[in-house]
This record gives sequence, structure tokens and C-alpha cells, in this order.
Amino acid sequence: MLEKIKQNTFGHFRYLPEAAGFNVKTDQNLTIINCGLGSSMFNIVCGNCYTEKVQNIVNEFECQPFAWWIIESKILSRKLLEHGFITETEGRAMLCDLTNFESSANQLIKIDQVLNRDRLEHFIKVLETYDTTARSFYEKLTEPLLNQQEKLFVGYENDIPVVIAILFISGDTAGIFSLVTEENKRGLGYGTEMMNHLMDTARKIGTRYATLSASSDSGYRIYERLGFLTFGQFECFEWRS
Repeated sequence: MLEKIKQNTFGHFRYLPEAAGFNVKTDQNLTIINCGLGSSMFNIVCGNCYTEKVQNIVNEFECQPFAWWIIESKILSRKLLEHGFITETEGRAMLCDLTNFESSANQLIKIDQVLNRDRLEHFIKVLETYDTTARSFYEKLTEPLLNQQEKLFVGYENDIPVVIAILFISGDTAGIFSLVTEENKRGLGYGTEMMNHLMDTARKIGTRYATLSASSDSGYRIYERLGFLTFGQFECFEWRS
């Protein structure tokens, strides 16, 4: 199951950058995504490698910041820290079998899939409060691209966008990413409402599993209550220019 989670997560990282024409390449077990946006949200390396390759990877980004996601590895983790990376997050690799999932959504918010430029603008407005480069990335997406493997969602309170998320479909698996609630709207159940909506959407389109990476104890416990189990751990390191 850990391999299934990894394949979906790393597939999500590369899907939109590749489709939007950014620089994406694969080097053996590594995928190197260089969007040239000066942000570790969009400049990403995913995969484990021999420690001797670390400097070569740093050189790929020409002093730009980037994030490096790996499956937990004491040897590579130590090498990255010694090289000057910092630990950005540690996340539980979680999976839920959707076979018997029943949504418990309370209709606290109205949730729409992003299928046009207006909805995309609402998605960007929520995300760019956390990373201003989000606009430069997402504005490159075309409308036909919005309804393929990577599906974007926005939740509205009284027609105001308050929560966003992404669902990435690969095979029988749907990965949940970028679940972000406006800071002044947290604790109202909007994130859980969005989770229920995404899991129900994934089940209805025929995927059997939902996956995610939980980076906090509180989040992890919420996901457990929704039926997710932990199968391993991701580590994310950040290189700051």
C-alpha cells in the first residue's frame, strides 16, 4: 500500500507542471520538477537516491529554493541535513479503502469543482495567501486541463471562497492534496466537509482508495476517524537559496 500512496503522491507533483509545459524530467528513481518560480511549492524533487547525487540535484535548480520529498530514509535524511537542507515536514502516508465509505457531509458549505477561469480565480485567491507564486503557476492552466486527472475544488460560505483542495486520480487511487482553509474560517468544520466531498467524489467515479499525507497529529487523528490508516512516512526537506 505504501507504494500505491507514493505513486499517486509523486504523480500529483509532476502532473500539472508537465501538462502546463514546465521543466519536468526523470532521472532513474527521481522526478525533478523545476517550474522556475522561486518557490518550494512548485520546485520539487521526489524520490530517493544515492547520497552522492545530492549536489548534482542542487545544481539543477541554480540557487532556487525547492522541496525534496522522500520515503523515510535515515541515510538520505542525514545527508540532506548535512548538506544544508532543513526539515520542512514529516507526514504520515495514509490510505482509506472507499468500498464501504458513506459520506457524513453536513452541507455547511457549497463545494464546486473548478471548471472555468472564474472558479480558478477563486481557487488561486485562497492559495496565494500562503504562497504568492501560486498565481503564476495556476494561471497557466487551460480550461480543458481542469477536468482531467487533477481536479480542483473550492468551498464557498455565502458565495465567498473559504476552502480549497485537489483530487488526483491515478488508476484505482485518488490522492487528496492542498486542503487549505482560510485562516479566519478554521475550526468550523469546513476542512472535514471538503474531505467528505472529495472521498465521496472519488468513490462515485470508481476509485477504490483515497490517499493523503498527514503532516500534523491533529490532522492525522481526523483522517483516522474518516477511515484512513497509516502505511509509512514521507519526509520533506527544503533547500533555501
